[in-house]
Amino acid sequence: MKKICLFITMMIFSLVLTQDSFARTGDIGLGLRATPDGGGFTGKFFIDRNLAIEGQMNAGGVLGWEDGTSFNAVALIEYHIYLPNPDWRIFFGGGMHAGVWDHNGRVYNYETGRYDADNEGIFGIDGIGGVEYRFRKIPLGLSADFKPAINFVRDVNYFPHNMFGLSARFYL
Repeated sequence: MKKICLFITMMIFSLVLTQDSFARTGDIGLGLRATPDGGGFTGKFFIDRNLAIEGQMNAGGVLGWEDGTSFNAVALIEYHIYLPNPDWRIFFGGGMHAGVWDHNGRVYNYETGRYDADNEGIFGIDGIGGVEYRFRKIPLGLSADFKPAINFVRDVNYFPHNMFGLSARFYL
């Protein structure tokens, strides 16, 4: 799982670095994303005026939630709709995530007769929707989003971490 997270991270950073040579000012945003149960890093690259690719590295459950802690990488494709005031836009899209989830609960192993830590690799799909405001005089964007996710490893289940987020990005 660590190799998958490292691979996704390297893909996102290589995309950002290679596209920077011909990108217009304001097409790449790098920043932080805060969530009720954790947070992480976010990067957004605009392919054209309305279409963007966003990458996130999130840690969830770090505030002692009952369902454990997680670390995951997320890749999203988003469509942006500009509102009558072009500083505001709404966006929606989808993508996938991969990472690790360490459940707080311990699982009893009947073969060994002991309790084992309940760690699992996670992989699944994500949806995203939100609103973003970009300041005109400074290269800063603030956004709020809703990002539900479903895991496909072990069994299909809902992934509760990092669902709501507030992001601040510095646009290059």
